[in-house]
Amino acid sequence: MSRSGSDSRRGAAFRRLGAKAWLMGAAVLALAPAAAMAQSTGADRSARKVSPDAAADPILLGRVRVEGGETSSEGEVSRTAPVTTIEADDVRLRFAGDVQSALRSTPGVSTRQSSNQPGIEVNIRGLSGYGRVNAMIDGVPQAFKNIGGHEASGGSLLYVHPDLLAGIDITRGAVQGAHGAGTLAGAANFRTLSVEDVLLEGKDTGGLARLKFGDNGAHIAGAVALGARQDGLWGGAGVVDIVGAYAYSDIGDYKAGGGVEVQAGRRSTNSPKGGLVKIGVSPNAAHRFDLGARWYENEFANSSYNWAIDNQTYTADYVYSPGGDLLNLTANAYYNRTGLNYVGTGGSFAGRETRNTGYGLSVTNRVRTQLRPELGLSLDYGVTWGREDFETLNRRGGNHPGKLDKASLFSDAVLDFGRYSLVGGLRYDYWKMQGYRPPYAAGTGDCPGPVGGPSCGDLWANRDGGRLLPKVGVTFAATPELNLYVTYAHTFRPPTSHEAFFSLVPFGNGVGTGVANNLDLKPETNKGWDLGADFLRHGLIMPNDRLHVKLGYFVNRIENYIVNDFVDVPGRPFTAMWVNRPGATTMQGLELEASYDVGVLYANLSASATDTDDQPIGDGAGGGNGEGSILPKTTATLDVGTRLLEGRLCLGVQARYTGEGKVAQFDFPPVWATTPDYTLIDAYGSYALNDRAEIFFTVENAEDKRYGYAASSLGGFEAQTGRGRTFVAGLSARF
Repeated sequence: MSRSGSDSRRGAAFRRLGAKAWLMGAAVLALAPAAAMAQSTGADRSARKVSPDAAADPILLGRVRVEGGETSSEGEVSRTAPVTTIEADDVRLRFAGDVQSALRSTPGVSTRQSSNQPGIEVNIRGLSGYGRVNAMIDGVPQAFKNIGGHEASGGSLLYVHPDLLAGIDITRGAVQGAHGAGTLAGAANFRTLSVEDVLLEGKDTGGLARLKFGDNGAHIAGAVALGARQDGLWGGAGVVDIVGAYAYSDIGDYKAGGGVEVQAGRRSTNSPKGGLVKIGVSPNAAHRFDLGARWYENEFANSSYNWAIDNQTYTADYVYSPGGDLLNLTANAYYNRTGLNYVGTGGSFAGRETRNTGYGLSVTNRVRTQLRPELGLSLDYGVTWGREDFETLNRRGGNHPGKLDKASLFSDAVLDFGRYSLVGGLRYDYWKMQGYRPPYAAGTGDCPGPVGGPSCGDLWANRDGGRLLPKVGVTFAATPELNLYVTYAHTFRPPTSHEAFFSLVPFGNGVGTGVANNLDLKPETNKGWDLGADFLRHGLIMPNDRLHVKLGYFVNRIENYIVNDFVDVPGRPFTAMWVNRPGATTMQGLELEASYDVGVLYANLSASATDTDDQPIGDGAGGGNGEGSILPKTTATLDVGTRLLEGRLCLGVQARYTGEGKVAQFDFPPVWATTPDYTLIDAYGSYALNDRAEIFFTVENAEDKRYGYAASSLGGFEAQTGRGRTFVAGLSARF
């Protein structure tokens, strides 16, 4: 053996050792707090179940069935995190295409639903609006806002056509990686169709078509998608795929329960349309490039004006996976723009035009390696940056221009010792806010006197800050069927320009007054616990049955909660302003997901028991600034059904229970008004004509009950605008 060859191999060995040492160092940074929380159990580590149904990598967040809470990504399964996925087929069949009803049937999740607002504002564990929840389309944050009228929420609203969805991935609590930057309570990622959703197995070209009709305003809706894949390129390993889709709905005014007409100003007429194009190129197994474009257009009447919404979302993604354990690199870039115009109506704000633009990029590396035979390491680390740029082009009202940058360095790791694992995360989040401060008179606020002297404001101002956010936890495989987990994490949300640069609500083309700005707003911070147990057994009663139960408990302690209050300022008493409330706000609750399936029969249960009554209420709540709502005390959805004719025929019925809730009532002082509970019954069914096509039907609110949407505005709830009995039938086919 030559000395040069020996030196080369020795150098390679040292490089591998150095790489592992560097990885261990990164893992220690993420796991150092967790190491103090766990000791060796002395148990036989080889007893841990390693089948795909056992606890695996809790760091991976991907698809889960809503009935069981099982999460998978790239073939791996996690049963040790509060995550859920709503499949698009469930939205289409069980909920007649109503995404908000599907979200509301998920533990710990709600929406601010309104009969005349197709935009979706996701509420997780009692928190929503202004970035408390990261709502995304294909990983792109949707942060559109519009303060308009006395029942406006302010934001954040997401617009997507439901027939373009492939699923919704929901994370409750701390969010790892790029999607967790500046996010307080969780994330919801609305995934749109990909080529895998369109092509039949083994086919290189194909399409998907859906068409449905209904009564009670559900006139017609449908989508068509075409996809193609070409492999064997560039020497045999190259692949190119493309998918395109278009969706359209014609939705009329529906009647509430009992055939009652929905009052003017709350009617539901709108005709959303949307589309997407995605192109993927893999020149070889190591590289993957993806480009995507999605768009949505709609017009509807809300808050006394006709809204015209135009949303466009673009992505560029790159994956580098050379085949080793240490380098699996992902780079993502995005651009999103949501435009609003008030068209065809009169009023002080007629002709309003705003534009919310978001863009950003992130880079993440994933490591999966065995440091020792009995010690595995999973490590994700990276950097992300994103900007929200809100522009008021005409008649802003309560919407004020500004920018918010959020950047993060993050590391999430799992050290796997066999039956138990240490979970840790460490991130540094930085934010910078910039906004326009309108003029305000001398002797008011912080503008020095005397009265009549030079005014202040009429300038762009900025604020910034940062915070170190740890996460620690332990998972334990108590038996091959039972997994336990506990995590403790810090999260935070920086103030938005809408809040800090709030300048009252000027009429016409006014810009308001800078005296109502609060540039000293502090970020909201949360210290949260998640504890859970996950039980999965096959063959419980019969050889081919399956029982999956997931129970979780959370408690969040939020400080510096931001509300819109009336405050006294020098020279101008009784001024509306966004402020931090002192003290801590505590929210807690139980979340349950369970499913039992024996083939011919199945049952799914999702339920929540939450206490978010401690949420502060501001003076402006219920009056157009800082709308507030509390999650219902209890919610539950029970879905039972049968599969007949060798599984070709599926018939089911579900009961959706919404417990007593609270919403903001505009008063002095403001109060929480109680909303009563209600239960809705739905029926559904499908029949597979062959392996490519099926017909389906849904009967929503079969008892035709009169009800209002909980966790929304008080006026909306009292108007009882919940949709009455509605029948929808349709056809879905792939070819």
